[in-house]
Amino acid sequence: MVADSAGRALPLFGQSLFLQPPSTFAPLDTLQVPSDYIIGPGDELQVRVWGQVEADLRVIVDRSGQIYIPQVGQISVAGIRYGDLEQHLKQEISKIFRNFNITANVGRLRSIQVFVVGNARYPGTYTISSLSTLVNAIFASGGPSPQGSLRHIQVRRDGATVTDFDFYDLLVKGDKSKDVRLLPGDVLYYPHVGPLVAISGSVNTPAIYEMKDSSTLSDLIEIAGDLSTVADSSKITIDRVVDHEARKTLEFPYDEQSRVLSLKDGDIVRVFSIISRFEDTVTLRGSVTNPGRYPWKPGMRVRDLIPDAQALLTRRYWLDRAAIVNGRATEYPVRAEPSRNVRCGYRQPTNGATPNGPNSNGTAPNDSTLNGSIPSDTSNGARIPDVSDLTGNYDFQGNSPDAMGSSNFPDIPCAPNDRDSSDSASNGSSLKSGDGTGSGSQQSLQTYGDTTTNPNAVRNVAEDLRRFSPEINWDYAIIQRVNPLDLTSKLLWISPRKVILEHDEQSNLELQAGDIVTIFSQRDISVPQTERSQYVIIEGEVVRPGVYKLETNETLRSVLERAGGLTPNAYVYGSQLTRESARVQQQKSLDELANSMEIQIRQSAMSLAASTQSTDAQTLAQLQAAQQGIITQLRTTRASGRVALPVKPQDKSLDDFPDMVLEDSDRLVIPHAPSTVSVVGNVYNPGSFIFDPRDTAGAYLEMAGKGKPQSDARHAFVLRANGVVVAANNVNGLFTGNRFDRIRLYAGDQIIVPYKIATGAFVRGLRDWTQISSQLALTSVALAVIQ
Repeated sequence: MVADSAGRALPLFGQSLFLQPPSTFAPLDTLQVPSDYIIGPGDELQVRVWGQVEADLRVIVDRSGQIYIPQVGQISVAGIRYGDLEQHLKQEISKIFRNFNITANVGRLRSIQVFVVGNARYPGTYTISSLSTLVNAIFASGGPSPQGSLRHIQVRRDGATVTDFDFYDLLVKGDKSKDVRLLPGDVLYYPHVGPLVAISGSVNTPAIYEMKDSSTLSDLIEIAGDLSTVADSSKITIDRVVDHEARKTLEFPYDEQSRVLSLKDGDIVRVFSIISRFEDTVTLRGSVTNPGRYPWKPGMRVRDLIPDAQALLTRRYWLDRAAIVNGRATEYPVRAEPSRNVRCGYRQPTNGATPNGPNSNGTAPNDSTLNGSIPSDTSNGARIPDVSDLTGNYDFQGNSPDAMGSSNFPDIPCAPNDRDSSDSASNGSSLKSGDGTGSGSQQSLQTYGDTTTNPNAVRNVAEDLRRFSPEINWDYAIIQRVNPLDLTSKLLWISPRKVILEHDEQSNLELQAGDIVTIFSQRDISVPQTERSQYVIIEGEVVRPGVYKLETNETLRSVLERAGGLTPNAYVYGSQLTRESARVQQQKSLDELANSMEIQIRQSAMSLAASTQSTDAQTLAQLQAAQQGIITQLRTTRASGRVALPVKPQDKSLDDFPDMVLEDSDRLVIPHAPSTVSVVGNVYNPGSFIFDPRDTAGAYLEMAGKGKPQSDARHAFVLRANGVVVAANNVNGLFTGNRFDRIRLYAGDQIIVPYKIATGAFVRGLRDWTQISSQLALTSVALAVIQ
């Protein structure tokens, strides 16, 4: 019934003290013996006498209440108070001796038996210390049962009630003035519990309480620890049982009249709390410096709440700016021994790609190799920065330094002899993919620990600038207002630009109590493209490489003109343009291709399993494992987002670039003019060869020793420096012959010769599947990743 009214079960006050089972004997020998303690049979006395007579005795009071002292005889001590014991013994011994001193102490105390009866939790006979009081016995015996009273605990001795103890006085007030010391044979009696009243809600100790006769509401609230801070004194309800027939609810404020209201057995009192409502306040939230509640005043307007543009700079903005540099930037670098778990410089990719060769399955190098970048994932999940900055100013993508500049990656510069020969170029200072020609990245890439580059370089400059730039939505903010009459809500649009920057009084709306003003950032709600802060990165062979903020509908040529134009060594044909939207679309295509190929593999495996002979089962399993490996590698391939530009090898000016509109986070890299052509894949001598405009693809394949026996020359392809792919199976034909060998190459081009996937005699009928797996898994992957 209490749970129905209060919404939860309430405990019976005081019963939690007796949840542990009691001990049958609770010794109190370590306590100081009070002066009013009555000596009785079983007590041990320590008596020391010196002077005319000497004695050091430990005697026990016998059942007749006497002790024996040599040369003196029997002395009766039962019934003597401990405070009078020395004087009593001195008087008895003085009858025989003179000129002596005496001390007497109580040693081991006797035990007494008391009886616990009534509505006790564990009724019975208990052996307790003779120093025990009523309170000690209550805890030793486990207290009353839930049906026993805590307000009228009685001690009965020789047929009379010695005390009527209210345990609530001890729990609530700390008063134990009615506690008495127990004697042997005392009876501890728990009568039946009295009227029970529950109180819940906004009181400090909601529970079920036992009340005395004629207790009032104020008595109950006092026992419950008084009203809490958030209690609503204007509304208190009582659920009451009427004549054992029905229940009714009383409601009234907590005032002088209700304080003296008598409570009845079974009443359930509920104290309401105040409503979490703020009077005469307005709320400011969103992209602001100090969101929160502010006092409302008549005539208050938006500009009173947001006085200037500085109020729109969030605390996160200032924290990010404060974390740009740290104290480590001014510390002298101290060389530490490199950890064995940290590899210096370039790390071998897990998918089998090599700096100057194809992947293990014969496909083109992945996007990190083609772009001339160094993979930055380490075995422990940390990312290696492009540049080792001894000042500690790294820009980590995965593990960002905290505000103090610390990170999970140690500042360990690598000496040349620390680098593995397979991880870096022969000179130990830079890495190039195909001499940097096939991907258009001809600049040397510094390995980790090489401090010859700019120590302030960051991995993503555009994102870094956006992070430290306030991106406020100046054209849209709202005021949420609730009509107090019909409780309808409406949104009022305001322009922060007009209110704060232009001081437009018409836009400076008057606020009402309870209004909620919300300021948005450009990240909260997407604003038009022209209103966003858009950045592009121009690198390589331009006069002023750097980060440029895009104007409305600005084109590639326009940004290049702002960058000062091209340098004489610019290689327009090898320009790389990467775009985030293209990367997302390419990655989606790769994922769809992997899903489609996996379905085809499963369908093919089911049909082959039904038609294959037992002798071919092992060969079938090997083929399926190889096909599944292609799917696994395809799923781990990451798209680069490169957009192939329609430029020609002879192009040299800005006008040769397409007049295309740039997007946010576009990155253009213009390399210097290369002098090599690369041949990679399953050839005898993969590497870079001096570019000769008279040589064709066949001539460069001859220089590389052509393909090995397991190479798939039919599916070889040329990766142009501008990102375009020319495949052998698309140009060769019955009437054209081996036209692929006669293709004219240009500086920076790459020839990729993939591996051939072997097929058994029993799957000759699956020639179409072999073509699908080889073409899609090899040529299409390279196209999707590079273009």
